Amino acid sequence: MKKFIIACGLLIFVFTNLHLSAQEGNRGGRDMPADGTISGQVVDAKTKQPVEYANISIYSVRDSSLVTGGITNKKGFFTITGVRYGRYYGIAEFIGYTKFKIGNFVVKPDSKDVNLGEIKLDITVEMLDEAVVEAENARVEYKLDRKVITPDKDLNAAGGTAVDVLENTPSVQTDIDGNVSIRGSSNFLVMIDGRPSPIQGSEALQQIPAGTIQSIEIITNPSAKYDPDGVGGIINVILKKDKRQGINGLFSASYGSFNTLGGDFLVNMRTTNFNFFVGGNYNDRQNKGSSYGLQKTYVTDTLTVETVSSRNRGRTDGKLRAGFDYFINPNNVLTFSGYVGLDGMNSGSTDSIESYWIREGITDDYLKYYNVNDSKHEGLYYSTDLNYQHKFKKQGHEITAYAYYDFDNDDENNHYTQYIVAGSPDEYRTLEISETQNLRGQVDYILPLFSAGKLEAGYQVKQRWSSNDYHYQLFDDSQWTDSLQNDYVFNQNIQSGYVTFSNETGKFGYMLGVRSEYTSRFFDQDEVLVPVNTHFTDFNIFPTLHLSYKLPWDMQAMSSYSRRVNRPMNYFLDPYPEVTDAYNIRQGNPMLEPEYTDAIELNLQKRFKSNFVSLEAFCRRTTNKFERVKVVSTDNPEIMISTFENIGKDLSAGLELTTNVNLTQWWNMNLSGDGYYYEIIAESGTNSASNNTFTWGARMNNTFKIKKTGTSFQLSGFLRGNSITSQGTSKGMGMVSVGFRQDFMKNKLSLTFNLRDIFGTMGHEELQETAQFYSFNSMKRKSPTFNITVTYRLNDYNRRKDKSGDREGEGGDEM
Repeated sequence: MKKFIIACGLLIFVFTNLHLSAQEGNRGGRDMPADGTISGQVVDAKTKQPVEYANISIYSVRDSSLVTGGITNKKGFFTITGVRYGRYYGIAEFIGYTKFKIGNFVVKPDSKDVNLGEIKLDITVEMLDEAVVEAENARVEYKLDRKVITPDKDLNAAGGTAVDVLENTPSVQTDIDGNVSIRGSSNFLVMIDGRPSPIQGSEALQQIPAGTIQSIEIITNPSAKYDPDGVGGIINVILKKDKRQGINGLFSASYGSFNTLGGDFLVNMRTTNFNFFVGGNYNDRQNKGSSYGLQKTYVTDTLTVETVSSRNRGRTDGKLRAGFDYFINPNNVLTFSGYVGLDGMNSGSTDSIESYWIREGITDDYLKYYNVNDSKHEGLYYSTDLNYQHKFKKQGHEITAYAYYDFDNDDENNHYTQYIVAGSPDEYRTLEISETQNLRGQVDYILPLFSAGKLEAGYQVKQRWSSNDYHYQLFDDSQWTDSLQNDYVFNQNIQSGYVTFSNETGKFGYMLGVRSEYTSRFFDQDEVLVPVNTHFTDFNIFPTLHLSYKLPWDMQAMSSYSRRVNRPMNYFLDPYPEVTDAYNIRQGNPMLEPEYTDAIELNLQKRFKSNFVSLEAFCRRTTNKFERVKVVSTDNPEIMISTFENIGKDLSAGLELTTNVNLTQWWNMNLSGDGYYYEIIAESGTNSASNNTFTWGARMNNTFKIKKTGTSFQLSGFLRGNSITSQGTSKGMGMVSVGFRQDFMKNKLSLTFNLRDIFGTMGHEELQETAQFYSFNSMKRKSPTFNITVTYRLNDYNRRKDKSGDREGEGGDEM
């Protein structure tokens, strides 16, 4: 921590000095008065109409450094004040126009007010009167090291979340509860704008509205520069933020099934040296469905419990985020951003339960009853991020430093009511309050070598503090009384450094990388009945290798290797039993160790103008694998205990094929399919056995666009085969959805309608079986569901069309 504080102090010191020197450089010599002005007007060379929000940059003739600048008003005029005496030249520019260089001029005592007159900008592209149809760009773009998804091109995700965006994406699987996995692994690192999210996994993705996302990157084999957390890879969510000149805005509202409501906004203002943005969102999402469960436990006799449930799940969340970029000078940028949010979740179910024993072939102790379960969750979270970047004189030579802090508070209340016989029902509840804080600091350095070589190095420190207070209470004599109570604290410190070297020689490119990490983990539980105090330390090396080669016929190939880690979350370690319902208990394992994955990938791409085909082969091996398993309670055979164990290892190997084709000028099709072999080799003391299978998946996206009417239509769907766990199997599923969008007011206003799961085929079935128990569970949600979204784009400057028909200067889809 001392090193981190010293580093922050040095960062502030360096920034302050750079800021002062930049201010002096921008004003010219110290002894020169700063009372000059530069003015003029920017117009369209052809129409003579004023160009609003054009950017004017003023440079020193002596060393070509940026001195000052400004932007034009609604009538195209600009006035720049506070200019020191000297010799200057200028650049006038705006999106869609050719840059115009303003010849040398002098600001001096006898002519300190310089009027540059009328500056005429020529359009860089040909104006088109109309276009009948156009092909839509790919929703999924394939790069050699990642897949990039554009939510604005996915009509079926409008009004949804990041999970809905990923629902029909290669390499990714989702289920009806919003859980996400990458090639079968539910463990992955979620990043937001390149920074790890304070909330991880599927929970983080469920809180990000699709309308606020610019793109999502799926990186299955990252380099050593990235955190090694997440055996499945990295999902990097890039939020919308426009850095173009002027004021841009995006506003949307949505309404859907079960009175689902949503809305978000983003306003961005950019001047020469300053970029400010503020945005927010609110969502109230509702889902309804049903479930069925059959559970048998085998001890001396057989106990059967059959449950039929109706369930609902609602989530309400809101977030406000803001930030700014301060362009001190062309070589120094300071960025600050932060957000604050509230998260709430209400869920409930009504269960009809039948239970009975079979003793020597005779049914005994038959009981039928009802449970009503209500769960409420409320949370407050916020974060701040400070980033500084300095560019040296040599192109590509730079250093970046940042500090990050976040806080998350959760308050959860689960209430259970059991109706067995006439009279007062049995009531019990669980109360849980948790807090988590994360502090992170990092420095990254890039040094160009040779003509195409590059050395990158960095150091990072991460500190995590969390605490949890749990109470299990019974309602008796008109009051709540503690039956179980558990407090614990969890602290984790990770310090890491990395170095990578990359180069290109002819058609061959490579990147070698290595990352070292020291981890210190402390888990302390105060409960007297189950005292636990564990201190875990570990040191690991994570090597990476990326190779690329440019083949003939416009083909590219890349192979890569990486080693990654999955560290247990704090609640995975808590050994104290927590009641989830009348027949199920959740319990952690304080001795749980991290799991490690070695992954190899080979990617081959072929492009045909705007079309492409990608073939990817992958192999992944995980050692020390941990997984959630079920066991029968030794104290009560009616109770199932869900816990975590290092079960052994697994192996997966397969192929993934993706193609994007513009079949006509108005029809774009994206198809993908994958198949892989998966095997779990259990080596733990549980009753589970080794399991293996061949699983597969197929996805389709069709997008149709009629440019003349501003109409878009999308038909998408996916199929997924069965998958396995160490104790059982999960049945495959599929879904078909349609979406429609109509643009109005020259694309300022858009109306999007989607109908998801139109055949009601989305569901979940899981079977688990050991020598101790048999468990079958199925869930369905009410389908189809609909959503209507209205989007308005605010831009005060003129819109134009380029040769491809894409509009320039639209803050919505381009942010």
